[in-house]
Amino acid sequence: MEQKPSSICGIFKGHFRLFYGLSSILNNPPPLGARENNSQEQVNVMITRPSSDDFKIFNEEFRFRDMEFDDLLASFRGVLNHPGDAIARVILIGPPGSGKSFILDNFQNKITNGQILNTDNGIRLNCVTVDCNRHESSKSVVFEIIQKIDPYFRAILAECQTAELQYILADILNEREEALIIIFDNIDTLVEKEPEEVNSLIYGFQRFSEGKTKDEPNLFSQILVAHDIDFLQELDESVFRRVVTDVIPFEPYSAEQTHQLLTEYIKKNIRKKIVNETIWFIAMISQGNMQLAIELLDRASVYAQQNHQITIIPEHVRAANTKLTDFRVTNQMIEELPYGEKLLLMTIARRFQSNSRAFINFLDLPGLFFSICEEYDTLQTAKYFSDILTNLENMALIGIHNIERDVIVTLSDISAVELSTRLEKEFKKKRRNQPYFT
Repeated sequence: MEQKPSSICGIFKGHFRLFYGLSSILNNPPPLGARENNSQEQVNVMITRPSSDDFKIFNEEFRFRDMEFDDLLASFRGVLNHPGDAIARVILIGPPGSGKSFILDNFQNKITNGQILNTDNGIRLNCVTVDCNRHESSKSVVFEIIQKIDPYFRAILAECQTAELQYILADILNEREEALIIIFDNIDTLVEKEPEEVNSLIYGFQRFSEGKTKDEPNLFSQILVAHDIDFLQELDESVFRRVVTDVIPFEPYSAEQTHQLLTEYIKKNIRKKIVNETIWFIAMISQGNMQLAIELLDRASVYAQQNHQITIIPEHVRAANTKLTDFRVTNQMIEELPYGEKLLLMTIARRFQSNSRAFINFLDLPGLFFSICEEYDTLQTAKYFSDILTNLENMALIGIHNIERDVIVTLSDISAVELSTRLEKEFKKKRRNQPYFT
């Protein structure tokens, strides 16, 4: 769907500049640190970071997500200080496991536990989260929100309309003297199913502020959570014109950050032993997805328990990774590999199988490969080591990473024992009449 430039839709906060239309930001995303200084189209509402005195209850340290949390607080400064007098809308974008849910869980807990009350109008602030990925329609989303506010509410969903349920929710909030921040997690999945209904859903909550009288409270603020900003292409730009919308991007965690967070998680939750190299291994193959990293660690711990081992080793992590990722190393993939690629894969698999290591130093690999080529009487293949290594990396069968000054090679998507056994059986068939060395 082609979008036309419109008036200012919102603000990219933190790393990003102001943007003036969906097409401009989607087609030409600004670089990190960029700012827009177009004075003719400047936003008429400037949102500043909260001072330390504004939110005394929000004083918890957030590892590597302090800036994003500060931006979220800044966007909701008016709502947090004066519930019912202001509204806000924020879009959080970032890949899975980048810390969005962590920040929002803490944000919601602080609100619900902090009992934020506007003493001028008697309005108390509340916050609920709804996972749109679990819903097929906008009206079921609103229905869940109502039940989170009023667990005793009952209705036949098939006979209800989204707008009708929104008015019911507004009546409940007015009776309870509450203003509500709604967190729409995975809103992009609902947009894929019914974009027009999501337009009505978002604008429906906004409408209560536009049509209210002077004495009526602002009831609804919104946080939209998505993997990226592309979902906005399917929505009507007019929905975003009247309310300044802040967009807070979340980048994947670095390997160093993931390693540090995993180390802290292990101290609190993992009873098995695990060496530092294995923690680095998980940090690297999870590629900044902290949720995947923890799932890998937890499942690897289960595999260690099943094998009656007290230490989590890389083979446990590889077994867990094959269950948690979409990529699969199949028998057909191995069979179709050229001979040189098979030899280098077996070189790597043997090394990991023999010492339960997670990494091979890149400088050690040519010598190991030469020995395998010599063993199988194909020394001419060793000349093509660099090309073979590049091919395996391009096929995602191995990974090459940098740790400080070292370059290391990893094998993450198949068991080293399984791969080594499979390849050696194949090579053994091809040299039945020759001596076989192990």
